[in-house]
Amino acid sequence: MVAFREITKENYRAVFKLTVYDHQKDQVATNMQSVAVGHYNETAWFKAIYHEEEPVGFIMLDLNTSKDEFWVWRFMIDKNHQGKGYGKAAINLAKQVIKEMHPNVTKIFLSYVPKEKDGSDGFYKKLGFIDTGKKTGDEVLMRYDYE
Repeated sequence: MVAFREITKENYRAVFKLTVYDHQKDQVATNMQSVAVGHYNETAWFKAIYHEEEPVGFIMLDLNTSKDEFWVWRFMIDKNHQGKGYGKAAINLAKQVIKEMHPNVTKIFLSYVPKEKDGSDGFYKKLGFIDTGKKTGDEVLMRYDYE
């Protein structure tokens, strides 16, 4: 349903145009900012999320093998493509990719900005992430445990 693709000179403009709804903009950096950060971080792994031949989102993982920590660092699905199952498919694909790259991985972390309504915590809980009861800055920490 979805695939991860490199961000190249041929597709970066389309990826940078992807955006979330206004009420979600305080929850994730722009794709342009994320790509810039990713290029200067040794443990970042970032890709465009495609459905067929159309970019629909962006994902950046932090694969810090020296600390044996794996994070979903940035994740977004364009506002015109939310609610179509692409987000669920992308997170499940990310779980699979991390496990293939690092077979001994036991857990993945992510954090989210808590919101009274329209927050992302329910989405992540449906995908098997659990609230750790901890915070990182102003964000709530969640964890996915591989079985």
